[in-house]
Amino acid sequence: MDLEAAPDPRVDHTPRATNLSAVLAVTAHMHDCGNRDEILALLVEALPEVGPFTVEPVSAPTGERHDDDVCRHRVLFDDSWSRPVSLTLRADYPPTPVQATLLELLIQHTGSALRAASLRSRAATQERQLREAADEITALGARVARLEEEAKIQNTFGRLAATGADETAIAETLHHVTGLAVGIEDAFGNLRVWAGPDKAPRYRKIGGGNRVDVLRRAAMEGRPLRHDNRIVQIVRPGQTLLGVLYLSDPEHRATDLDTAALEYAATMLAVDMAHRRSLAEAEARLSRDLGADLLGGTDDDSAYSRADALGYDLHTPQRVLVVRWGPDTPVESVAEAFRRHLASSDSSALLVHNTEHRTGVLAAVMDAKTDVNIIFTALEKSLGPAMGVIGVGSECTSPSGLPDSYTHAIRALEIRQQSLSPRGVALFDELGVYRILDSHSSTGDVEAFVQEWLGPLLDYDREHRSTMTATLAQYLECGGKYDETAQALRIHRSTLRYRMSRIHELTGRDLRSVDTRLNLHLASRALQVLAGGASG
Repeated sequence: MDLEAAPDPRVDHTPRATNLSAVLAVTAHMHDCGNRDEILALLVEALPEVGPFTVEPVSAPTGERHDDDVCRHRVLFDDSWSRPVSLTLRADYPPTPVQATLLELLIQHTGSALRAASLRSRAATQERQLREAADEITALGARVARLEEEAKIQNTFGRLAATGADETAIAETLHHVTGLAVGIEDAFGNLRVWAGPDKAPRYRKIGGGNRVDVLRRAAMEGRPLRHDNRIVQIVRPGQTLLGVLYLSDPEHRATDLDTAALEYAATMLAVDMAHRRSLAEAEARLSRDLGADLLGGTDDDSAYSRADALGYDLHTPQRVLVVRWGPDTPVESVAEAFRRHLASSDSSALLVHNTEHRTGVLAAVMDAKTDVNIIFTALEKSLGPAMGVIGVGSECTSPSGLPDSYTHAIRALEIRQQSLSPRGVALFDELGVYRILDSHSSTGDVEAFVQEWLGPLLDYDREHRSTMTATLAQYLECGGKYDETAQALRIHRSTLRYRMSRIHELTGRDLRSVDTRLNLHLASRALQVLAGGASG
């Protein structure tokens, strides 16, 4: 486009007035724009205000040409950083010198505005990239820091595993790493280990009454589960639940690293507990085998050597205990409760159950000095109150005497079960008259004696389905005291008087006679022994 050409003489109208201030206002606005599309749009809008100028489409002929008095001029905006912009300007007639000057000024300011916008865009892009790079560096630093902390935790438990540490050391290490109190429960919810302060005086097992549901959820999650104020991780190598490891977190301040430490500790604890369980099972099998042989009879030398291999001392006086805990308690549960008591009291015994002679009865070979009442209390606490009985056999100084001790223990258990108080500890050595009456080889004389003194009452009870015999036995056990007898039988005193009157009529015996009362008492106890022998 020839900007120096004279104005077209054919143009009879005066171009619209254009002044420099208007152009400068437009170009100033261009410098405030955020992108080049807005700048070019302002250029296109401002061209008609400068002169007879418009922008032709890109498809129009390029280069400077004059067709039918139409002037064209190509303008290239290139800031060397972004894609160049090429525009073709058109003038339907030659512009005046002022218009040409204003056009050149508009083009120069447009190019300057485009370069400024490109610089701002480039700076913004670089700033964003720097920000993203800084965020990536920060995230990478956080990841590195976390990996370093996890490595420290892993190394801590790795060194602990190399020392063969037990569950107490594992719990204390986890407490040291996290700063939170740590607890380990067994499979039944009993607290085995506590590491840290603030142990509650009354322990509440995980889940309380909903323990099964909580542990099922933890197993399904496959990772630590928060339950109330605890973060729980089950210890289960395979499908067998061995216990539960948890962090006590009432203030909810545990971090992801604390949870990771819990998982590391649980893995290590699972290996330790599985190993100890396998050892315990192997030892229990050997113990049962030795115990069964001792109850059946074996030579002393073999018994001593096998017991020494198991770490059990048979050289001290021993006796046999037999336990039966009600009809609804499996012997396996009794054995597990017995083992927990042995572990907590640092005691030892050889346990045998499901023997050839007595199924449903747990037998134990123990030191003769053991307080059996403590064992009964521990079993009752673990298994619950029931008609539990522990029969205690006679003391023996060598393994060869244990079969007789076992027989005596079984007899003491059966006699106690058939007694008026079928619960508690029964020592064969304290059976008194029951030991005299205990004769499996010949019971004819005893049966005749019972029939002689109690026959009428037994016949009456069978015919009328009454309890006269039991009433007389309780009366004699209470030493003839009406109040104690009525209370034991849970009947009114007047009812007892009526029954005693009927007993006098049926037997024809004078209960005021010392000899009569002694014989009736012996007969009632003999009846219990005979009943026990029949049930055994």
